Amino acid sequence: MSRPIDRTLESRLIEAATERFAASGFAGTRVDEVGRRAGVTKGGVYFRFRSKEALFFAVVDHWREALRREIAGGATGTGADELEGVLRSWLRFHATHPSAARILRVLAAELRAGFTAGLRDDAQAEQRAFRARVRECLHRGGSDGSLDCGDPALTAFLLVAAAEGCVAQWLAAPADAGAFRSPEALAEALVVPYRTGFIRGYAAPDDPGAAFTPPI
Repeated sequence: MSRPIDRTLESRLIEAATERFAASGFAGTRVDEVGRRAGVTKGGVYFRFRSKEALFFAVVDHWREALRREIAGGATGTGADELEGVLRSWLRFHATHPSAARILRVLAAELRAGFTAGLRDDAQAEQRAFRARVRECLHRGGSDGSLDCGDPALTAFLLVAAAEGCVAQWLAAPADAGAFRSPEALAEALVVPYRTGFIRGYAAPDDPGAAFTPPI
């Protein structure tokens, strides 16, 4: 009599592998540890994924697809509002799923040199897709008059770099970046300089030390 199909096996393996790869990197993760956390043997892992590499890339694809869904929402309000919403969703995803954020950085830092040019192109395509989504919002904001950014391509590059820098600091120095973990406040701060009618200027606080007080 054949055993029933375990329809939850893949999701359990993805969850367990995410935790282990995020904590130990690719080289430091053992397949039997992943299986144990998922409730199966090492052979059970290989029954579903032919290699540790295949498991890792399945984890990467899982989280990339989740992130794409997060920022793919339709237009709401003005272009400026949509831009703020996209950045907020992207930042909230990484704040809510820090293990996923670490997984994507494992790919960039640990594996990129050891795999194919196709893999590097794939990682670059993800960045291009994020920049394109931001640039789409910038064009819409320019058309409806809610944004004034000059060069949308350059502005998209800077906004994406800023968002990725926020996540990098969350992961590298969580204690120092703890006061700056609000996706809502960060997204608003990133977009407001480009909103039509924004007046640039800086007023020094009465207390010089207040200039270094986290505003969020």
